[in-house]
Amino acid sequence: MSRKIKRIMLINPPRVIYKGRERKRVDFPLGLGYLGAMLKLEGYEVQGLDVLLEGFDQDEELGEEKIRFGLNSSQIRERIDSFAPDVVGVSNLFTDGAPSALSVCDLVKSVDSDIITLIGGFHPSSAPEYCLRKKSVDYIVLGEGEYSTGMLLRKIEKNADLTRFPGVAFRTADGEIIINPPIEPIQGLDILPWPDRELFPVFKYAEIGKPHGDELEQFPYTTIITSRGCTARCVFCAAYHVHGRRFRPRTPDNVLDEMEFLVKKMGFRELHIEDDNLTHQRSRAKMIFQGMIDRKLNISWTGSNGIALYNLDEELLTLMRQSGCYALWLPVESGDPEILKMIKKPMPYKRVSRLVHIMKDLGIKTKGFFMYGFPGETVEQMERTFQFAKMLDLDYSTFFLATPLPGTELWSMALKENPDLAKSDFDVERLKYARSNVMTGGLSLEEMERTRKKVWLKVNWDLEEDEQPPPGM
Repeated sequence: MSRKIKRIMLINPPRVIYKGRERKRVDFPLGLGYLGAMLKLEGYEVQGLDVLLEGFDQDEELGEEKIRFGLNSSQIRERIDSFAPDVVGVSNLFTDGAPSALSVCDLVKSVDSDIITLIGGFHPSSAPEYCLRKKSVDYIVLGEGEYSTGMLLRKIEKNADLTRFPGVAFRTADGEIIINPPIEPIQGLDILPWPDRELFPVFKYAEIGKPHGDELEQFPYTTIITSRGCTARCVFCAAYHVHGRRFRPRTPDNVLDEMEFLVKKMGFRELHIEDDNLTHQRSRAKMIFQGMIDRKLNISWTGSNGIALYNLDEELLTLMRQSGCYALWLPVESGDPEILKMIKKPMPYKRVSRLVHIMKDLGIKTKGFFMYGFPGETVEQMERTFQFAKMLDLDYSTFFLATPLPGTELWSMALKENPDLAKSDFDVERLKYARSNVMTGGLSLEEMERTRKKVWLKVNWDLEEDEQPPPGM
């Protein structure tokens, strides 16, 4: 029997963090913004609910270690009931956020079991079987969802057979799990509408001022993405399950038109560019930065998701600074060449120090990502990373523990060290960059985690483990 779908609610779910290890952050959810814009074009009535944003100051303690923040269950149910959607789509970007995202599907069904639930993001696309354990999840949208979601909804309306429909995973009436191949990544990204920034109270993100990259120079700010896909094959990255391994750029004019709209029409003064690889095509990147200058945007911007180092040089960095770049996160990862080779990280080890000096001379704040604790990594190799971070003398360095995410090569490597990762009762909320899940170098998980704080204090402020960092850090 067919059914008519008219009203869709898109939800950014609550988040669980570890006390003293992680900070509360919230940014405009670009993925939901793109999806909402496309669904509106297709004639659906769409409402957004960012549980994190609207309940940012609401904390619920979960035992001694964890805090859940965001609107509580009653508030989420009330919002769902008030809108009375036919479909609810839930974003689940990362593995550690899966329990929270799946709990929202439970809440949806507790309001009305006939509401269709969809879930999408990096984790569902990497581990659909995990998400479909929950009976409250009706469908998983695999990969990019701007086109496949609307197609799926039209199929559902007609009660069509989905067993060969690409880009979706689901459970049949008799309980069989069907995981179809993902659709091909979208080519020619200019055909997509810009994210619908009216879907959520967009200026409230700036009021809270807790972006994922930590940097803020001007207010208000918002996020933007100019390309999708990364050609690198880093063993720890799961993003390719959604965006693929091919670099797919928006044209410079399309990017600049959106930037100009955000600045001159909406009044934003700072942009956080969330690309995986903004400067992959040097000529395109230069056209964007020069265009920002020529159009007199006069904004601040930062690459809050990290920027690939192998394409940077003084010419490009100078243009970036002139266009408003004031800080860059540098994904250095390791100071040991053998580890860099093992994790397949394209990092110009011999040039990175020179690049940092250029950035500092230009007035670009330098912040570095470092990662340690890979399977087979020795204490000596970890120490090389710590010494390398100290030698670079960045404005700030942060240290992550190698975190095996489902669907990555690192996951397969880590299973040999920690088979418990594959157990059905493993707490996936442990899969955070502040927690250790793989014993390596003869160190226990607890020793790996203690090392993180010790090195963070030593590299950034030359403090000992029992000393306190500067306020706000």
